[in-house]
Amino acid sequence: MTQPQRKKIIGAFMGTIVEYYDYSLYGFSASIIAAKFFPASDHLTNLTNVFAVYAIAYLSKPLGSIMFGRIGDIYGRKIALSITILGIAIPTMVIGLLPEYSSIGIISTSVLIVCRFMQSIFIAGEYDGAAIYVIEHLGDKYRATASAITRATGVLGLLLGIALTNFFSSHIFPEWGWRIPFLLSFPLSLITIYYRKDMEETPVFKEAQLSRIKQVKLSNLIASQWRNILAVIFFAGGFGVTYQISIIFMKQYLPIILPASAIVISSFSVLLVLCFGLTMPLSGFLADRYGLMRVINYSLIGTIIACTVLIVAVKYEMLNLSLAACLLLASSVAPFNALAHSAIVRVFPIHQRYSGVSLGHTIGSMLMSGSANYICLKFIKSFQLDLFPIFYLMLFAVISNLMIRIFEKQSIANS
Repeated sequence: MTQPQRKKIIGAFMGTIVEYYDYSLYGFSASIIAAKFFPASDHLTNLTNVFAVYAIAYLSKPLGSIMFGRIGDIYGRKIALSITILGIAIPTMVIGLLPEYSSIGIISTSVLIVCRFMQSIFIAGEYDGAAIYVIEHLGDKYRATASAITRATGVLGLLLGIALTNFFSSHIFPEWGWRIPFLLSFPLSLITIYYRKDMEETPVFKEAQLSRIKQVKLSNLIASQWRNILAVIFFAGGFGVTYQISIIFMKQYLPIILPASAIVISSFSVLLVLCFGLTMPLSGFLADRYGLMRVINYSLIGTIIACTVLIVAVKYEMLNLSLAACLLLASSVAPFNALAHSAIVRVFPIHQRYSGVSLGHTIGSMLMSGSANYICLKFIKSFQLDLFPIFYLMLFAVISNLMIRIFEKQSIANS
């Protein structure tokens, strides 16, 4: 990789880090937000309301995918990525400045929801664009590695988010210390803009522009690519659910099913995210060398084993075994998330790639992954089904495996 290429890719990676940092703050601060922005009630009800807002915000993602997919396919990946980063940071900063429910009542909750909607619109255009940008720069030989490393850089954002959330929420800081991570979003976005100023379009996009490939309308895209988009919807929903439950939700879920874990959950959640992130580049390297489906099949087997061990550990209240099962689970679902874009990009033509990938991904996120935490909490609260999230995760791991098989067959047929 040349020095100019490296700088371009760092710019794409920086945006992914900031995106995941910004968006994860809400989930990692769920308990605090439940207390600050919702009327006084029992903790489980407030937490359910927090994740209801988390789910509702995903409704705006398809709008963002249509906007930025169109921009990315017509005017270029660079322009789309230049706009999204500030759009993510501003509402994050507003959350950090927002007065609590006790001060201004329902207005604070309403503004919180609007901020989440705005975040989702811009995030819809950020990660897919960054993944496509890196994959198109590095070429087919390193397709899986490019996809995995792009996703892994997002985990750096998760680690930063959870570390700062835990740190500034500790007793050594004032009561308002939880706001600091949200306020840091804006300077982080300015650093990203600095790195992105020298980004150039990808070689394949330049070639498509020179060839004067005709851009298609959204209706024509859906008419010609509806099967692929539908497959992406189920795939994105599938790997999104595995990520939401095993990484984002686990910090809130473990203390519910194993109260003894509350003592270690803050530090353990950092280890969980770290384990998830380290597995990703390894899975990309192995997929490029030994084949994508082989890695994905092992991923499914590992997920089922980890879930089974976790069920047994919870039933017999074995804390250490539960924590080990969660680490195995984080490592096992990582390949689904890391290799997703390496499978998806090949089924869409260059001039439809940004729009097709982003539209399918955001609809899948809206329908399945964004609502996963809320659905799990509702089942726990309404039916006392404490193990429901584990079975729910296993179901979507199977769906992800089936969908990626479809993409691989499609890619072989197209080649």
